[in-house]
Amino acid sequence: MRIITITCSSSICKEEELEEGWFFEENFWYFIIPAAILLAISIILEFVFEIKLISQILAISSILLSSSGVVKEAIEDLSKKKITANLLMLIAGIASFFILHGQEGATALLLYAIAERLEEITTERSRNAIKELLELAPDDALLKTENGYTNIPSKEVKIGDIVGIKPGMKVPLDGVIIKGSSYLDESAITGESVPVFKEEGEEVFAASLNSESFIDIEVMRESKNTIVAQIAESVKIAQQNKSHHEKFIEKFAKYYTPIVLLSSILVMTIPSFLGLNFYDWFYRGLVLLVVSCPCALTLSTPLANIASLTKQAREGILVKGNKFIEKLHDIEVFAFDKTGTLTEGNLKIFDIYTYNGANKSDIISAAASLEALSEHPIGKTVVKQAKDMEIPFQAVENFEVIKGKGVKGIINGEMFYVGSQKFIEDLNYDLPINDIKNIEISGTIPILLGNQKHLLGIITIRDVLRVSAPILINGLKKRGYETVLISGDNQRVCNTIGACLDIDQAYGEQLPDQKLQEIQNLKQKYRGVAMVGDGINDAPALALSDLGIAIGGSATDITLETADIIVIGDDLKKILTYIDIAKKTNKKIKQNIWTSILVKVSFAILTVIGLMTLWLAVGIGDMGISLLVLLNSLTIFRYKFLYKEISTEELESEAKVIICTNCETKDIIPQHHGRDMVQKGDKLICWKNIMSSEGLETCDEELPLHCPYCQNKLELK
Repeated sequence: MRIITITCSSSICKEEELEEGWFFEENFWYFIIPAAILLAISIILEFVFEIKLISQILAISSILLSSSGVVKEAIEDLSKKKITANLLMLIAGIASFFILHGQEGATALLLYAIAERLEEITTERSRNAIKELLELAPDDALLKTENGYTNIPSKEVKIGDIVGIKPGMKVPLDGVIIKGSSYLDESAITGESVPVFKEEGEEVFAASLNSESFIDIEVMRESKNTIVAQIAESVKIAQQNKSHHEKFIEKFAKYYTPIVLLSSILVMTIPSFLGLNFYDWFYRGLVLLVVSCPCALTLSTPLANIASLTKQAREGILVKGNKFIEKLHDIEVFAFDKTGTLTEGNLKIFDIYTYNGANKSDIISAAASLEALSEHPIGKTVVKQAKDMEIPFQAVENFEVIKGKGVKGIINGEMFYVGSQKFIEDLNYDLPINDIKNIEISGTIPILLGNQKHLLGIITIRDVLRVSAPILINGLKKRGYETVLISGDNQRVCNTIGACLDIDQAYGEQLPDQKLQEIQNLKQKYRGVAMVGDGINDAPALALSDLGIAIGGSATDITLETADIIVIGDDLKKILTYIDIAKKTNKKIKQNIWTSILVKVSFAILTVIGLMTLWLAVGIGDMGISLLVLLNSLTIFRYKFLYKEISTEELESEAKVIICTNCETKDIIPQHHGRDMVQKGDKLICWKNIMSSEGLETCDEELPLHCPYCQNKLELK
């Protein structure tokens, strides 16, 4: 067997083959099987034919074959001034011959060697998952050159190079699509089973599987810095960030093993001084040595944590240390940023109000024609909507930006003004007070359009809610957590989002230092506070909170560095996955610890009163309980999030506009609960209705698809 480890240096994880396994490890079963056969013959010779001398020789031969690994590790431990289970088992096995229980000692060492080997195999299964992560991305890439495409090693590709990805091929490096579009399976990175449609300008990750069309990507990160490499490195480093349970058990084992050795010696000797049978108490001391081995206890926490970290990584969640799995136990409230976290950070027109004979198409056309000449991000939303609705742009003359207020310009010989409410108020127009109040209550951003005479319309804009946001908040409430929204956006917007998602408290207009204060206030009220965010202004709050979670799809570098947990991509459901796996891990650790302690204590008592044998001590008290702990920890890999995946196509149609084919009236697709409504037959329904079967509150909002002017059937295009 060769020994493989994964070492991390700076930002790169790499494999290093440290040494070739020594002869016994490479041929373990070739030694163990003859050892078991010799032991079986030894037992038969002594107990059936009463040939004791030969049976003892065969038992010694069995020990020589099976205990090489135990002897080697015991010598290494002693050289480091450590008293470990290897030494305890070796002493017990050898000493058993002095009281003519050689077969039991040989059995103890044989079973112990098998248990250690099975432990190595099982533990290696967990650790190999890190190595598998590194192997997800292909070693070769199709580099685009002047003469076509050339196949070269991925590690030779530089930032800025163009790489081609064929259908059915894995993406070798992180990059941005510069030509083509395709569906990509990102399950290896994000854990998301549904392929995602990506087009020009969108980022793709190494190890994603291109399932449809040929695309070209411009490389963003070299092979050593891809998301896959960072995941593997983070999992490896995270194992060094130990939990309180691990630190306690390591410290406990340091003193426990020498105490067990001393206790066994006392059990062997003191009763003899009191006139009791030396033979019986010497045997009990040997059994106590075996039954008290701390193998299961020392395995109880680290193996469960390794399995948990690896499982989280497979699900697209980076946990930066075992202690952040344990930390969940104290969390009582989750605080959220809004923009880029609960919402997509993607502004969209919410509603259009018309006045003085104007229609919606005219309002969008005029506003977009003016805003196309400005650089204001809100204006760009109107421009995009006009393009989506295929509304023609008009020529603008004498265009002018009025700083902090809006823009103006002449269209078809008439002056138009687009801007804030204050800008239009300065023109002394009569404003619709009731509509203005409704807009304020809705928390949307108003853009007003007027000409030289009066107001023509109001376009309201709002950030789009993430599909997974209501699932997350609902899931947190079901799991007993409170929720708080802390955002720099205005209070009305926060109230609207909070009400839409049923968040317990909403604090708006918060600067970074005010976010810090709110987190501090929450920490005084609750035992533990988790903060979820993505922006630079969230970094201080993430650092102050007991558990910082970054949404990696939109997070800044400083946020990713500060956070304790990173969700790769933007699927908020992964936070529920983290919670479930962390809870399952903590539960398994407690089960492992208490099972180990109860079995060890019970068997120790049975040993002292003379009701325990070496066979039972090894078979159940040591080997049995260790394997039980191993198998119990590995059940973490079986976790599966119960939420039924809903494809994006079910919630988002490619339609951009509602149109009447009869009178050619165009309108935006209305929103409800923060996203576009979805077509179902001859009506539009709230998108949450599709997910109502997943435990979300049912929304019965629906709108008929009939033109308000000619009553013709409307179509989505």
